[in-house]
Amino acid sequence: MSATTTSIGEIVFTLIVITSVATFIYLMSIRIKTLRASKYINRFDRHWERLKGVLNFVFGQRRMFRPKHIGPGIMHALIFWGFIAVSINSIHLIVRVYVPGFHIPLFGPEQILGVPYIFLRDIFEVLVLIMVPYAGIRRSFRLSKRITLSWDAALILSMIGILMATDFLINGSLKAAGASTHEAPSFMTNFMGSWIASWNLSFDRVGVLYHVSWWAHMVTLLFFLAYLPISKHFHVVTAIFNVYFRNLEPSQLPKMDLEEAENFGVSQIEHFDWKDILDVYTCTECGRCQDACPAYATDKPLSPKKVNEYMREHLYEKTPFIVKMLNHGSAQTYQGPALAGEVILDETNWSCTTCKACEEACPLFIDFIDRFVEMRRYMVLEESRFPNELTATFKNLENNGNPWGVSAEDREKWADGISVPKMRDMDGEVDYLFWIGCAGAYDAQSQKVIISMIRILNASGVKYAILGKEETCTGDPARRTGNEYLYQILAEQNIETLNNLKFKKLITICPHCLNTIGNEYPQLGGNYEVIHHTELIAELIQDGKINFDGSFNKRITYHDSCYLGRHNKIYDGPRRSLKAIPGVSLIEMGRSRENGFCCGAGGGRMWLDEKKPKVNHNRVDEAASLNLSMVATACPFCAVMIKDGINETGREGQMETQDIAQMVAGALTNKEY
Repeated sequence: MSATTTSIGEIVFTLIVITSVATFIYLMSIRIKTLRASKYINRFDRHWERLKGVLNFVFGQRRMFRPKHIGPGIMHALIFWGFIAVSINSIHLIVRVYVPGFHIPLFGPEQILGVPYIFLRDIFEVLVLIMVPYAGIRRSFRLSKRITLSWDAALILSMIGILMATDFLINGSLKAAGASTHEAPSFMTNFMGSWIASWNLSFDRVGVLYHVSWWAHMVTLLFFLAYLPISKHFHVVTAIFNVYFRNLEPSQLPKMDLEEAENFGVSQIEHFDWKDILDVYTCTECGRCQDACPAYATDKPLSPKKVNEYMREHLYEKTPFIVKMLNHGSAQTYQGPALAGEVILDETNWSCTTCKACEEACPLFIDFIDRFVEMRRYMVLEESRFPNELTATFKNLENNGNPWGVSAEDREKWADGISVPKMRDMDGEVDYLFWIGCAGAYDAQSQKVIISMIRILNASGVKYAILGKEETCTGDPARRTGNEYLYQILAEQNIETLNNLKFKKLITICPHCLNTIGNEYPQLGGNYEVIHHTELIAELIQDGKINFDGSFNKRITYHDSCYLGRHNKIYDGPRRSLKAIPGVSLIEMGRSRENGFCCGAGGGRMWLDEKKPKVNHNRVDEAASLNLSMVATACPFCAVMIKDGINETGREGQMETQDIAQMVAGALTNKEY
């Protein structure tokens, strides 16, 4: 039984194939030209690591199986695996029009992959036929708020269902007619063949069923191919590339060459780098980023999913202009809406805390933070358009080297009456340079953490010293709010100082300092080994260098700092330190570790006013629901936000917050300085 019984059928099919493939190639060429028009970055390294990521996260669907989204994750994975299975079979069906009995090498009925492939194909196609209605019901009845109703999604789901059903009917009708399927034995082919045979159709009518199923399958498949580049399911094509070219570097914002840059930041979508554009193309609109976003959870005008949707719509609208500019060097001015300020509203941009929750949640490694900060750079450096509160912050950083605006001469004032070794008085190399940071130097709550850490260091007997007045702000507040120029001034000043000192490691109590010095200073020539104080405490406890005689006897929870956790993958050190304190009972919040909820201070939000409902109130409410008395922190910004949240929600006296160093120092055998 042949799919095309006449030469006319074969000619028609060939024309459909050519039209579909040509349309796909044409539309893809436009997408590729848009990528070419954007800024170049190098992601062509560490190929084996990138390939492993594709195997794990694309074909293995590893990021889909998060506890919060396990049901939809399984649904999507089964549909994906089923689509791969039917695609292999579809290739066989297409080529057999011209080469009877064709198989992809190793997939023949007598070859090594033939039998297991057919078995898995049958299973996954059955599961897909179950999952497609489930997905349709979820979308139709909005069973998840993160889902956007879309005719495009309904069309794609329908086509996937048709591909699965017709695949079964093609093989079943062949079996019923006694013809060869050219495949290994299949339980579904046997089942469908018996079922169709039970209809008592004539041979000719079975043949009609076969041909109708075959043509329905092929037309659907080839339309699917041509439609993909303009569909929201374009990620079927781009997902492999997006995961392969994902960012493998430590958490760092891109460096701006202030001397050579043609544009300060991004005002036009083509000014983004090509991976940013690929991210926009790849978004599946699954909404996991939106579910994880603290701004969205507290009614701010920011949904990462919507940002991708708005950018993609804008990109498609602007594509003809971009292609014309690339092809002809056109100097024509684009007359449509501006990206920063109109497509993405300023209030939306400034709502981002750069907590990385959206990026951690995304199954396809779409980056958001770089895009927000690039637009902030444009607004700050070219437009001088930023929230009023930042005027004072920038001035304080520029004039006093700290965002609080306190005199630089007072940076050591916290140490009055305490004997603390200083680098300027040391001979030779020290084991640890203790970076105090702006919060530690000027914020009363953080000064308690610094003093506690001094007790711990003294008790352990390690050789350390502080920098003191020679410190200035790392520049993190300036960089995250788009003032790259001010950041580089502060960073270069610190790097010049640090490069003239002799120390093995730098300790800091601030995850923002840890991230900036450890991950971003290398961009400017400052390469140092940086350790967070909670990790050092855990090491000192493990090595027996500090001992306890006190007991804490409290039920506590630990709040993961975004810049310690998601940005730098430090989850275990703080918890080891807490669990070593006698009497501590650690209760985890529902949103913890990589799924932890932001305090609301990152991305420069520490220095901006926030409308209610507030992010820190949301987090404190979660902690309070555990019926405990203390929230442990490991970040000065988190400590301020959690304390404010406790007070502002009327829980003062019922709950408190302490840094892990304070808790450890309070239980030390030797509590002296």
